[in-house]
Amino acid sequence: MVEDIVEMRAGSMARLFEEITETRKTVSGVYVSPEASLSCAAVLACVRVLSESVASLPFNVYRRLPGGGKEIAEDLPLQEILAYQPNDWMSSFEWRELMQSWLLLWGNAYSLIKPGRRGAVDQLIPLHPSRMVVERLKNGRLRYSYSEPNQTTPTIYTQDQIFHLRFLSQDGVTGYVPTVLCRDAIGLARATELHSGAYFGHGARAGTIIETDQPQKPETLERLRRTWDDMHRGPTQGSKTAVLPAGMHVKELTQNNDTDRLLETRRFQNEAVCMAYRVPPSMIGEMTKSSYNSVEQQSLDFVTFSLIPHLRRWEGACRRDLVVDDKQYFCAYDVNALMAGDYAARSTYFKEMNLLGVLSINEIRSREGLNPIDDGDKRFIQLNMQLLGAFTEANPAGGQAPAAPSGATIAESQPAATAEGAPTESARSAEVLFRQTLRKLSAIEFNGIIERRTKPAKLKAWLEGHEERMKTELLDAAIATGRDITAFIADWTKASREMLLDCHRSGVPYEEAEESWMKRANLSDD
Repeated sequence: MVEDIVEMRAGSMARLFEEITETRKTVSGVYVSPEASLSCAAVLACVRVLSESVASLPFNVYRRLPGGGKEIAEDLPLQEILAYQPNDWMSSFEWRELMQSWLLLWGNAYSLIKPGRRGAVDQLIPLHPSRMVVERLKNGRLRYSYSEPNQTTPTIYTQDQIFHLRFLSQDGVTGYVPTVLCRDAIGLARATELHSGAYFGHGARAGTIIETDQPQKPETLERLRRTWDDMHRGPTQGSKTAVLPAGMHVKELTQNNDTDRLLETRRFQNEAVCMAYRVPPSMIGEMTKSSYNSVEQQSLDFVTFSLIPHLRRWEGACRRDLVVDDKQYFCAYDVNALMAGDYAARSTYFKEMNLLGVLSINEIRSREGLNPIDDGDKRFIQLNMQLLGAFTEANPAGGQAPAAPSGATIAESQPAATAEGAPTESARSAEVLFRQTLRKLSAIEFNGIIERRTKPAKLKAWLEGHEERMKTELLDAAIATGRDITAFIADWTKASREMLLDCHRSGVPYEEAEESWMKRANLSDD
């Protein structure tokens, strides 16, 4: 009876082992597991490019500011853990690279949340996913059972003790194993690699048959086969000379890899692995169907469609498992460096953002890795823009308002001041706006005169129209600075006509008067 029980158990274990190996054996005959799949060059390249990209991006804990915006929470211990050193022996890059590679190979990645001197999250200790079993309890919580090496009893952890990254999942508890989902594609890619290696390892020969005219003992045939293999196996052994016993003949097998489409098959399987991991082929060195322009677009697609989903997994898992006050703090990756493009595209982007007032000079320098400069935090914006609601049927020009009391002249026009005599901040801003608009209008006026200088009738009509335009565009800024726009434009127009008359009398070319024409728009404060 004991012998029967032992035999049954042995048979059960044998069948169990056979079942496990068969599930990991592909149709191509290659054994595929999460670790073995790294032997496939395409899988290794995809895992590396995704893991290293995730690990190399800046990953910080941010604090939400009361008025909107964010800042890096450098005073928070979790910032030190995630951005620099999660445990005593690993850097942030090494830990994130390891966790991301586990996610891509095993479909799950785990770390023990260890409390300590820095609070509830003092260290993050990686736990290998092959030893972890996850259960969902009746109360909806998760329980983690981890089998430590050299221990018979698994260690039980609660949901609050484990940081868990999961891949595409069927039940929301554990993720699918990517290398199992696409094991046939990986197996075929690996099979073509093994075939190529074996083919060149045998001296680029498909195989050899040794025929004999006389019956031979099996021992003699086996010894002859070993001798032949020892002499001709390997890339440097194919040209050696062999001496065969009498009655034996060599027959070479023929195989044409071109006919078998070996290179096309290997290339297609690399693309199939890239398809499974959603990585552009150019990112793993497959450039057959790529051009310079397509590679640049594929790099942007890699960030948008390949990398960002994984980054969102990280950010969501940190919010769920690590951040306590998620209304005030959050974790986020910075992908601006990857989306910047080349120097021309980056400079154009920074220029537009600076002109719109979105980025200051110091913010641009910070993104380029440069130190800040004095007064580099000021923002600038282009002028002469009005609200859309200012343009109505009654007011087609927009921005019209009642004229201010008369009495001021160009020389007397100065920014509005406070009771103590110093201009207010709003008055200084209005003065800057007024002078910049005036310079633009002065340039338009001078160019218009140059174009119509030989046509007095048209010049007179154009100057009258330009005078009305100046009243419209300078009105709001003039009111904010305390100027009388009617008197100001009257004085300005009078000065323009006097300068025209001087040019006409003296015979000085109009182009030579441009400097003095533009200089008067500076409105000296003397």
